[in-house]
Amino acid sequence: MNRRRGFTLIEVLVALAIASMGLAAVLSVVTNSARNGSYFRDRILASWIAQNKITEVRLGSTLPSVDKTTGELDYAGQKWKWEQAVTQTEVPGMRRVDVSVRAADAEAASSLATVSGFVGRTALAAPPSATSWDVGPGTGGVPGAPITLPGAPPLTGPRR
Repeated sequence: MNRRRGFTLIEVLVALAIASMGLAAVLSVVTNSARNGSYFRDRILASWIAQNKITEVRLGSTLPSVDKTTGELDYAGQKWKWEQAVTQTEVPGMRRVDVSVRAADAEAASSLATVSGFVGRTALAAPPSATSWDVGPGTGGVPGAPITLPGAPPLTGPRR
């Protein structure tokens, strides 16, 4: 009997089933990686927004009032919602600021980032520095000359 050796239909179907399961697993990994990348990008952006809000409070000229405020903004081509809660701490003149940020289309309980910071009267009352630290040619200073602060006595002692 002259019989040709080859694959039977069942063997081909089994091979296709195994290959399709492998491809499905690879596709699942790629999809999850893309989803995780998008999620972490959004978390980083939300964290930056929260840090910016705390910086705005710190740069303000008055101590923030103890309350909750909310707002919306466009950042990196997306719409975001933020909530800022200011609470009084046990230290007089110091307040805690908590900022939570979420995507505008997400539900309120699903904040992507919450950042906390503190602001106090001392930082708000500090005058800006008018001291010039530039010493060298063309800056009005003399190279090697001692640096003195306005209203402070000159530094004395051995020079190294």
